[in-house]
Amino acid sequence: MNTMVGQLKLETKLWLRQKETVFWTLAFPVFFMLLFGSIWKENTWNNMPAISYLLPGIIVMALMTTCIVATTTGLVEEREKGIFRRLSLTPLKRHTIIGGQIAQRYLVVLLQTALLITIAVSFFEASISGDFLLFWAILTLGAVCFLSIGFALTGLIRSAKSAHPLAMIVFFILMFLGGCFFPLDVMPEFLVPVCKTLPSAQLNESLRLVATGGAGLGEVWQALLIVSGWLVGCSALAVRFFKWE
Repeated sequence: MNTMVGQLKLETKLWLRQKETVFWTLAFPVFFMLLFGSIWKENTWNNMPAISYLLPGIIVMALMTTCIVATTTGLVEEREKGIFRRLSLTPLKRHTIIGGQIAQRYLVVLLQTALLITIAVSFFEASISGDFLLFWAILTLGAVCFLSIGFALTGLIRSAKSAHPLAMIVFFILMFLGGCFFPLDVMPEFLVPVCKTLPSAQLNESLRLVATGGAGLGEVWQALLIVSGWLVGCSALAVRFFKWE
């Protein structure tokens, strides 16, 4: 346990030194919150304040920024620099290294979410109801799912040069087709079934139903099943293709 805590502290210090990563993972989602909140502060969407509708989507976008983009680019760069190879020569076990990476990113996810909710409620009067524990559980499942996608991409991408553009392609596909900023029913009809298979769409809808509609587990379990399927599938890919050097 002490070793894991030490690894988490190390990963946190390394993350704080990466100013660009800190900006994209914290300032980027906040920018969208302030922008959309200012534009649509007086509007209502689907019989609710627009910012209340948009908040879950911005949270999902923040999750993907940390768990997919930052994870993929960061791990591929560390692998290419030989950091993993050097760590393998130390007494640290591989599961400790990976555990530290996952725990650090999960803490960032919690920080992002708390920051976004605080801004939405304090400055734009977003209304949030529902079961907080269920909201947190869905958020955690989504974070782990997107982390599995990030680790899977890390195994499939060969060089740091191609890591960022490929991660961004996956990010934008999941963001725009996942309905983060607009309802899926405005999408072309032939795309809707595809969109509904994406973890971003199901996670976004689940968080929205719980946060603004007070939904319970019985109303979101099917969506969470799809997210879990992505988690299992991408975890299998990550285990199969993840490279240490």
